[in-house]
Amino acid sequence: MDIIFASNNYHKFIEMESILKPHQITLLKDFQIDEKEIIESGLTFEANAQIKARAFAKRFNQVAIADDSGIIIEAISPLPGIYSKRYSGLGDTVNNIKVLDVLKNKENRQARFVCAIAIAFPDGKIFTYVGNMLGNIALNLKGSMGFGYDPIFIPDGKQETLGELGSTYKDEHSHRRHALNNFLEAKDEIIDYWRYTWKK
Repeated sequence: MDIIFASNNYHKFIEMESILKPHQITLLKDFQIDEKEIIESGLTFEANAQIKARAFAKRFNQVAIADDSGIIIEAISPLPGIYSKRYSGLGDTVNNIKVLDVLKNKENRQARFVCAIAIAFPDGKIFTYVGNMLGNIALNLKGSMGFGYDPIFIPDGKQETLGELGSTYKDEHSHRRHALNNFLEAKDEIIDYWRYTWKK
């Protein structure tokens, strides 16, 4: 099954591709829409993932998959939340520094990564799945692997950040992995819709 990857985020593409490829699902990544055409006006991760997936499915008349993800920090919830990518407005490193600064005098450092995956058909049908990864915010930036908030996020049961643990660990345990696992559990239903309803 071929699905358009509705994003230009290379890191997300690599992570998704490594998880989906063994299940005979091929991501097609050379389909682009000007980001200005997609207004992520949703108030939840699920809503924003659906907006992106629908836009690509409609434009290219093909099944599309999109994700919206971020980090929710208990002490300042619901932030960064759906604003995770643009929390500081100055990129990943400054986002991380801002979080560390905000939490400087707070005891509660619990956090969770959230990922919503949406699979949209050109006819408007959409399937949505959510995954979480629980953990805590580190005291300092640690590790150079990964992206986003990985250098300050310590998964439950670990002492290292995702930035130190690297892609092998992340591919098996991340919020995106959990969301994609939920998608894969429902894969037969989606493929049946693709074959017997939309393709008719």
